[in-house]
Amino acid sequence: MKDVYLITASFAGEIKRDFLGYLDMTRRAGYKGIELFNCPYKDYTPQAFRRVLEDYNLTAISGHVNVEDTDFMLDYLPETGCRFMICPGIHVGSRDEAFEKAELLNKLGEKAKAVGLRYGYHNHDNDFDVYDGERVIDIFIKNTDPELVTFELDAAWAWRAGVNAADFIRTYSGRFDLIHVKETSRVLGAEDDLRPLFAKVKRDEEGRPIFTPELQAIFDERRKINCRLGDGIINMPDIKQAADAQGAKAYIVEREYAYTGDPYTTILEDLEYLKKL
Repeated sequence: MKDVYLITASFAGEIKRDFLGYLDMTRRAGYKGIELFNCPYKDYTPQAFRRVLEDYNLTAISGHVNVEDTDFMLDYLPETGCRFMICPGIHVGSRDEAFEKAELLNKLGEKAKAVGLRYGYHNHDNDFDVYDGERVIDIFIKNTDPELVTFELDAAWAWRAGVNAADFIRTYSGRFDLIHVKETSRVLGAEDDLRPLFAKVKRDEEGRPIFTPELQAIFDERRKINCRLGDGIINMPDIKQAADAQGAKAYIVEREYAYTGDPYTTILEDLEYLKKL
C-alpha cells in the first residue's frame, strides 16, 4: 500500500487532549493524511483547519460525521480538502427500519454530492445482524444508489461478526471506495458486549468515561482484541487484493489499542506492515 491514512478516532480520547500532537505523531510515522473524527472544528475555520494540516504535511481524505451533524459538516468539510463524508453508523432494529435508513443514506448522499463530497457508510458488527432473513448491510448496499452512496468497509468489524471481509468485498465489487484496516484476534461472542460495562461508568464534563481501576482493567483486556496487524484472524493481503481489484481509493488505519504499549510505535508498525503488502 502506497498512501495510507489514519483516522483520528484511533486511541480514543487522545485527539481531544492534544490535537496538534496527534497530527505530529501521524506525520512522523509517515502517513499520507488523516480521516477526521471528533476533531476540534470549532477552534478553526475550515480554511484554517486545512492550513494546519498542510503545516504538518497531511491531507484529510474524509470525515466521519454523525447524522445529526450532517448539515454543519456539509458547510465545513469541503473547504478542508476532504473528498468523503462518512456516516460512522446508524442504529437499526428491524428489517423495515433498515430499508428506511437506506433511503436516508440516499438523501444524505444527494446533499453531499451537491457540495462536492462523496457520501459513505462505515460498518460495525451489528450491521451484519439479520432481520427476517436479511442482513442490514445487504439491505443498505442493495437499496442505495451507487452514484450517491459508497461504503467504507471496516475489515475487523466484519470479521468480528464472523464475515470474511475479502469475500464480502468480492460479493459487492465496486461499492467500497474506502477500507478501514484493523485487526481482530477473534470473532465476537456474548462475553465481548461492553454495554453492561459502560452502563456502570460515570463520565466527565466532556463525556469521557471515568473508569475505576477494576473497570479499566476489564476494558483494557477487551481492547486487546485489536491486536497487531498480521497476528489476528484477518488475511490482509487477501483484503488488499479484493479491494484493489474493485477500485478502492484509500486504506485507513484505525487503532483502538496500542499493542506496543505506545501509540506512536504502534501506528508506525502498522504502516510498516501495510507498506509491504
